[in-house]
Amino acid sequence: MGSAWPGFRLVKKRRQIEALWIGTIQPTPLSIGYTVSVRLRPEWSPEMRVLEPELRPRNGVEKLPHVYPDGSLCLHLYGDWHPGMFVAETALPWASFWLYFYEVWHATGLWLGGGTHPDRPEHRSE
Repeated sequence: MGSAWPGFRLVKKRRQIEALWIGTIQPTPLSIGYTVSVRLRPEWSPEMRVLEPELRPRNGVEKLPHVYPDGSLCLHLYGDWHPGMFVAETALPWASFWLYFYEVWHATGLWLGGGTHPDRPEHRSE
């Protein structure tokens, strides 16, 4: 991971049970940098969180789109991830796209990143 994303560093490793990487993602040259963590566990999808800055809903909306109740980012549909995939080539680019769509949503109210919850107000794409 460190060679593909040199700004990321391994901050925690517990044998073969878990690894935690932290680094910065800047979705576009005009974007701010987001400090994110990537928690890796065997046979689980990577768990991605934005540590800084704190993500906030738009005015008039109670929740962020495509975020799990624990605050981790919803980056893919069920079945899109399998343990043989390289996190540096999949989950980190997905997180960068998610942050781009978050910025667009914040500016326009439109979530253009797709997903499966169009009935939720925070996912409105009109």
